[in-house]
Amino acid sequence: MPKEKEYNADSIASLSYPDNVRKRPDMYIGDRDVEGYHHLAIEIIDNSVDEHLAGHADKIRVSLIAHDTLEIEDNGRGIPVGLHKEGVPAIEVVMSHLHSGGKFDRESYQVSGGLHGVGLSVVNALSEYLEAEVFLDGKAYLIRFERGVKTVPLKITGKSDKRGTIIRFKPDDTIFQITKFSSSSLAGRLREVAFLNPGLEVTFEDKMQPDTDQPSGFATQVFRYDEGIYEFMKNELNRDQDVIFPDPVKVIGQLEGLTAEVVLQYRNSGEDPEIFSYVNSIHTKNHGVHVDGFWMAYEKVMQKFAERLNIDKKGDKINKKTLSFGLTCVINTRIPNAEFKGQTKDKLTEPLEARRICRDIVEKAMSLYFETHMDIADKVLKKAVLELKALQEAERAREGVRTNLGRGKKETLAIIAGKLADCSTRRRELREIFIVEGDSAGGSAKQGRNRETQAILPLRGKILNVEKKIEKKSLQSILANEEIKTLIAVLGAGYYQNFELSKLQYDKIVIMTDADVDGSHIRTLLLTFFYRFMRELIEQGHLYIALPPLYKITAGKITEYAYSDEEKEKLLKTRFENKTPDIQRYKGLGEMNPEQLWDTTMDPERRKMLRMSITDFEESERLLKVLMSDDAQDGERKKFILSNVNFVTNIDDIG
Repeated sequence: MPKEKEYNADSIASLSYPDNVRKRPDMYIGDRDVEGYHHLAIEIIDNSVDEHLAGHADKIRVSLIAHDTLEIEDNGRGIPVGLHKEGVPAIEVVMSHLHSGGKFDRESYQVSGGLHGVGLSVVNALSEYLEAEVFLDGKAYLIRFERGVKTVPLKITGKSDKRGTIIRFKPDDTIFQITKFSSSSLAGRLREVAFLNPGLEVTFEDKMQPDTDQPSGFATQVFRYDEGIYEFMKNELNRDQDVIFPDPVKVIGQLEGLTAEVVLQYRNSGEDPEIFSYVNSIHTKNHGVHVDGFWMAYEKVMQKFAERLNIDKKGDKINKKTLSFGLTCVINTRIPNAEFKGQTKDKLTEPLEARRICRDIVEKAMSLYFETHMDIADKVLKKAVLELKALQEAERAREGVRTNLGRGKKETLAIIAGKLADCSTRRRELREIFIVEGDSAGGSAKQGRNRETQAILPLRGKILNVEKKIEKKSLQSILANEEIKTLIAVLGAGYYQNFELSKLQYDKIVIMTDADVDGSHIRTLLLTFFYRFMRELIEQGHLYIALPPLYKITAGKITEYAYSDEEKEKLLKTRFENKTPDIQRYKGLGEMNPEQLWDTTMDPERRKMLRMSITDFEESERLLKVLMSDDAQDGERKKFILSNVNFVTNIDDIG
């Protein structure tokens, strides 16, 4: 038995910068995957936005100069370079000391979105290199760090008439699980920045994408919305949508130093609401007290008008649920001293009075708006009543489906009997389910899995294209599909408006299909189903796509697996140089024996998976319509497919 180690003062470790960040990056950026990787870019962009909010910058440029390297420039004041009281330049303090910066009081920034004194120093610590150029008082300055350690002290590089800051950095690939920025994710965030800040010009340059039509020779997008979120709602979010009134509702107000702006519009569909909430240009995906205040006010105002218009005499039809269907809403706030849940700022938690202030602003502004737009109020309220009727009809339909699915545990088990090979642990955070294609792959997966933590669900037929059925308002036919019934029963969290994440039976839902056309089709159909019926799975990071290898390369006793053509070529030039290897191209998971499937695709220590996320709702909706809808124009779909021949390998960009 090993000797127990003594616990004393020498056991206590104290890490200093940059090791305190590099040892525990998840504490600062959420994860080391796609979201954490892109969070580095967002932090630097947010600092430039703060310069705009403070009234000192009107242009931001973001350049993807390599797949893994970004350059971000603004024409703000420039990071201070003067000597700090610690005896080093202020820029060095900002870049290499946690909790330093100019956002702790309200003198330099009235409102801000950056991680107060954490953002830039964290990006610096997690980057292979980061360098800053500052243009200030007629001079150009440069400072450089590598993995958070200063390698080039601050120096003057020349004269310049420019003003502002350029940050250039490359995330450290020894820390992150991915090593490539997504152009679509970056463009989506920059578009958000532009519409949230009227008059701000944001340019995105993708130097990895040649474009002979651009003067620069590479793909360039310029975002500017002089009418802000109103223009974004009308011309982008709901462009080509069937809306119940053509011009969005827009209200804005200020109270006690807080500004709240709301733009909303309704689609004729009965879809779940799409609410985009922002605090100081930060997207609060999980909302918070500002959104609570909006709903308190909106529900109260609409109930008042329903009574006046004799639409809801009993007062039992107009509520948050019936007002939600088909709603598209953008809530943009400016809140001093905003505090968020966690470093990634997904939810506004403080100040608590923001709930009351937002409520009071919206209630007053909405009341005034609908007093002069009574016809819009009438349309919204009548739609809510219709949705209530549809809700009641859907509930009756669901009762029928519940009968088929089984009203109790025994009946539910009967549905999934012979299909699901469940795992033994009851700890949800450890439970994974692999959705596989057919019994062949299912057999290998069942034999190769970790039976304690990994469940296997083979699909025995193609799942419906739910996008087409939704357009035809055919909920009953969707719920009658055997594969969909099985998925709903196995996952246990419900579906559509009645989805409850807390009831989910597994922490990770993994789509594992063959690397051929049929496999890609099934994967796309499943993604469409989850996006439309269990979107919170994606939003909360529970949906994954497994990445099985494409090739097995063998020479003598050496065996390697390649997950892409590029990786295969690299292995042939390195590991198999001067050898004549046997190369096997996998077309189906069933071609692998259980041990190979475990080693390459299911072992948590070695596997590669893509976690699904929705980084750009508007683009996700557009792609879904183009690829899956009956309403899509054939020419538009064909054009998209021809211009994205590598779409299958990048299918996570759907959302």
